[in-house]
Amino acid sequence: METTAHSPWDTDYKGTEPAPVYEPLWHMLQQCLRGFPVASVLDFGCGDGNYAYLMAEEGLRVTGVDSSLRAIEKAVAHGSGKARRPCEFIRQDSIPEDLPDNSFDVVVMLNVLHCLTLKERVDLLVKAKKVLKQGGVLFASVLDEEDESYPRHEWKEIEPNTFDDGTGRLFHFYSRDELAEAFKGFSITECNMLRNIHPEVGRQSALFVLTATNNG
Repeated sequence: METTAHSPWDTDYKGTEPAPVYEPLWHMLQQCLRGFPVASVLDFGCGDGNYAYLMAEEGLRVTGVDSSLRAIEKAVAHGSGKARRPCEFIRQDSIPEDLPDNSFDVVVMLNVLHCLTLKERVDLLVKAKKVLKQGGVLFASVLDEEDESYPRHEWKEIEPNTFDDGTGRLFHFYSRDELAEAFKGFSITECNMLRNIHPEVGRQSALFVLTATNNG
């Protein structure tokens, strides 16, 4: 996943206001972070930094990485006066190679993995494991195949259960049986299903929310 001039996700960050926080997901992440009160966190796919700044307000040291230059520019610009620590933001399509091994207590990937091809998903999780400390935690949310909020029946299927929406953006819909294989480099300690009626389309959105430990 090499860095490119433009990301198909740039259009999601046209406005000046930060994206809204999905409160149920944030509460789950807070529960995970309570085990790491002074943690170093890698927020991969940080978008415009809304969750990164919330974590910084909790006193965590956060490095945010995103493929969208527009998102990173917004993250740097909007900041948070409540943050107890500064956030660092990096524009990169994958986890930067120069990040030290075993350097993060927590890696956060909110709605990221399902936007990649199978090879990209595998490669990204290998890199996440590399930068995580032994005993560190991966917290991730991914689309559940029961999600009804995306019109995938109108899209092109490029890999099993992975669809291109016509703009270059990909969406992979996970089955529960697939999760163990997908995260085989980690020990899944918690897997929750998050359901909600999408306010814009009036149909059910569905996520798996996972906590997984790097046991070396």
